[in-house]
Amino acid sequence: MPAEHFTRRRVIYFDILRIVAIFFVVFVHLAAQHWADVDVSSRAWFAFNLYCTTGKWSVPIFVMISGALFLGRDVSISAILKKNVARIATVFLFWSGCYALVYLVFRHAPLSVVLSQFITGHYHLWFLYMIVGLYLLIPLLRPIVQNETLTRYFLLLAFVFTFLLPQLALFLSFVSYQASAVIHTVIMYSYCFFPLGFTSYFIGGYYLSRRDFSRREEITLYCIGVAGLLVSVFAPVALSRAQGAPSDIFYTYNSLNVLCTSVPIFVFAKQHLNFPRMGEKAYTFLRKMSKYSFGVYLVHPMVIELLQHFGIDTFSCNAFFSVPLLAVFVFAVSTAISALLNAIPVIKDHFCLLYTSPSPRD
Repeated sequence: MPAEHFTRRRVIYFDILRIVAIFFVVFVHLAAQHWADVDVSSRAWFAFNLYCTTGKWSVPIFVMISGALFLGRDVSISAILKKNVARIATVFLFWSGCYALVYLVFRHAPLSVVLSQFITGHYHLWFLYMIVGLYLLIPLLRPIVQNETLTRYFLLLAFVFTFLLPQLALFLSFVSYQASAVIHTVIMYSYCFFPLGFTSYFIGGYYLSRRDFSRREEITLYCIGVAGLLVSVFAPVALSRAQGAPSDIFYTYNSLNVLCTSVPIFVFAKQHLNFPRMGEKAYTFLRKMSKYSFGVYLVHPMVIELLQHFGIDTFSCNAFFSVPLLAVFVFAVSTAISALLNAIPVIKDHFCLLYTSPSPRD
């Protein structure tokens, strides 16, 4: 069937972003495996830092896609609670139990540790806590995004209180402790917590997905993105070597450099990766790979754990090669497992899906 003759219900660049972002999530988790175990002046640490920082945009991208999808729908509170929150709670309990068993079988952890692991969840399951919080805010956020002035005002507050002031306080802490403390006091005493954290990415994804960009605006954003990436890579090197220990200050998702990297990547995909004339086979492949992405997210730490149990990790060879090679392998195996799980209706419907309906056209 010719590409222009079949109807699509999905936004192609969302699928492409999901696939690329989930690969970089795997990439970052492998890079972080021994990030704190080597000397900060070594080549191995530089490689781990390089790979960690170049993929930090991946989680904000997932949140931006979620915002673009869910804030554009008229969803009732009861539907959010019954369909989305309940689904994520089920996913969390299932996978938290799986990883607790991994701790019991492969790490021979005591029962107290296993129980704690089940209650709090494996390290990567923090994403489910965060996304539930955003889903619960959807009824409050939708009136904001329906008014462009309110949306811009919200994003301005988010930029100031989530990204700018904390980053300014960080820089001032190296010059004047008192000045840094003043800014922290302003942040805390203002109680301006609503636009903080991932809410800004959530609304930002909706706003960017519906905004048109001129060529000049695009180029400006891409230059900001390159600058953000350079800061992400080299600022941790300078700071870590200065203090003689690894520093993850520039790794946080609310750091200005991660924001400056994430937004241009999202905009680039929106502007150039929608491919309206894509063939049906390529479109079907992308749709399936995108569908498997959440399963990859859930299962890939287990694959990494199993490899490490058999003595295979990022110390197995030169870090510049071990991280990308293992990332490709873990991603491929995790995708195969996700595909297998998605072929089982009960597991697919209850334990491997985050999005409950196709992406809207706009």
